[in-house]
Amino acid sequence: MKILCIGNSFSQDTTRLLPQVMGALGFEDILVANLYIGGCPIHKHYENIREDLPAYDFYRNDGSGWVSTPETKISDAIRSENWDVVCIQHGSSYGGRYTEAESYRNLPDLVQAVKAQTGARLVFNLTWVGVPEKDRPEMIAFGRDQVRYFTAICDITQRLVATVPGIDQVCPTGTAVQNGRALGLADRMCRDGYHLSMDLGCYLAALTFIKSLTGCSLANISWSPETVTEAEKALLLQASNQAIECPYYQ
Repeated sequence: MKILCIGNSFSQDTTRLLPQVMGALGFEDILVANLYIGGCPIHKHYENIREDLPAYDFYRNDGSGWVSTPETKISDAIRSENWDVVCIQHGSSYGGRYTEAESYRNLPDLVQAVKAQTGARLVFNLTWVGVPEKDRPEMIAFGRDQVRYFTAICDITQRLVATVPGIDQVCPTGTAVQNGRALGLADRMCRDGYHLSMDLGCYLAALTFIKSLTGCSLANISWSPETVTEAEKALLLQASNQAIECPYYQ
């Protein structure tokens, strides 16, 4: 299975442990890749594909480790493999706002530009939110109410993003993160108050992402990061399964 993300640091977090998780679940001949610009939002992705700009660091992992290539175009990355899935990740830099319709204005254009270059299934990765203490503009705008902020992201994703022609699926990664917090793992979810922790948070994201894409069972997965306890692993599996059952946080 070959998965390409057009993204930012959140797609980096989502895919960081994906090769290990996929290997442990029995997937063979895997390739996970990420076109990375820090904080890159939808309108910037669209500008980059429209102008065919060599703007990304291109990270690839076939199960043997991550290798990066700088100054890569989206078109070159798409042509490099016969991808099964291409994932779009929104970002908050360059004026991007997760809860405002204007920041998704170029999403239909981006989707059509990607679809013109590949027949892969196109998915959108639902983001998560940081901790209330972080001075992010939207967190402040929502009165530092983490649940209200994330619920607003779910609302616009369900109403607007999921209805864009050409988007085949929304992966509820952010919902799994919020579920994990509700199950008592809030202190272990992020490494800097916003990006996912390298062990528990990224593991949860990978579990949810691959289950969402394939419908595979997570029940018998044997691998987990060494720093994740069996009790934590059980809660992460619960958080992931709940996100698949109810993708938009309630």
